[in-house]
Amino acid sequence: MTIHHIILYRFKPEATPEQRQSVEDSARALASQIPAIQSMVAGETVYNPLGHGFDIGVIFLFESAVKLDEYRPHKAHIDYQAFTAPYIEDKLIFDIETA
Repeated sequence: MTIHHIILYRFKPEATPEQRQSVEDSARALASQIPAIQSMVAGETVYNPLGHGFDIGVIFLFESAVKLDEYRPHKAHIDYQAFTAPYIEDKLIFDIETA
């Protein structure tokens, strides 16, 4: 079983390109800071009229729900949330389990 932890971000209009990039770079860095993360991918949206205006997406893979539960309270994750909060207007988090 694998858990796909999917996060979509919509930036505040005033977020600069550098701030937007720092959010993505910081997300990528989490994979080396949190052992529970099996792998991750991140990238900017490819236009889709049903994309609801989200700008970037991040997908973390975890080998189990237990590993996802280890990730959530991890200090690096909490610090990441605090760092990115000033730039984020909205986010959608969706977890799926695959065989």
